[in-house]
Amino acid sequence: MFDQVRREIGGLDIFVSNARPELAASYRPPIDVDLDHWRAALDSQAQAFLLGCQASAKLLPEGGSIIAISYSPSGRTGSWQPWVAMGAAKAAMDALARYFAVAPGPRGIAVNVVSPGATDDSVVSRLPSEVSKAIRAWHESGWTPMRRVGTPADIGNAVTLLCMDEASFISGQTLHVDGGASIMDSVFPLEIQRG
Repeated sequence: MFDQVRREIGGLDIFVSNARPELAASYRPPIDVDLDHWRAALDSQAQAFLLGCQASAKLLPEGGSIIAISYSPSGRTGSWQPWVAMGAAKAAMDALARYFAVAPGPRGIAVNVVSPGATDDSVVSRLPSEVSKAIRAWHESGWTPMRRVGTPADIGNAVTLLCMDEASFISGQTLHVDGGASIMDSVFPLEIQRG
């Protein structure tokens, strides 16, 4: 793909890593995940981002942007047991984004992560139906302060924001695009938090 871009266009201004395998194949708890599903998750996320960063950095001009679409809670929680393979792969992507923010930084290339929360027409809609419905109901009931799940446009707008010249000094950061869900405290019931 990068060779074709080089031949036909000559270079890139922006690289967005948004690979997503079919989640159902990897949706297994830690005790049941096998090496094939583990490798598929890591290959489709962390390895794809590693290789994409390496290849795109050679095609990006001064001031270019690299953005990973991730799910950053994967690096700090372990409660969503069937997400173990994808969660570990997403956590690795987040770490890689920080390393790559340093590597091409002297060329003014910014590397950031956009971390969507529950979003329509995303991995959430491909989960088992009862899981998808429970996620939507949870967010609409108040876990997300904005009381809705995100839209693809919400995520696209965040990517656009990070690609603007005005955001060129933002690098190595994770932008949570989740309607405030990531700031909620899991220790206290919602009725106490919302006062």
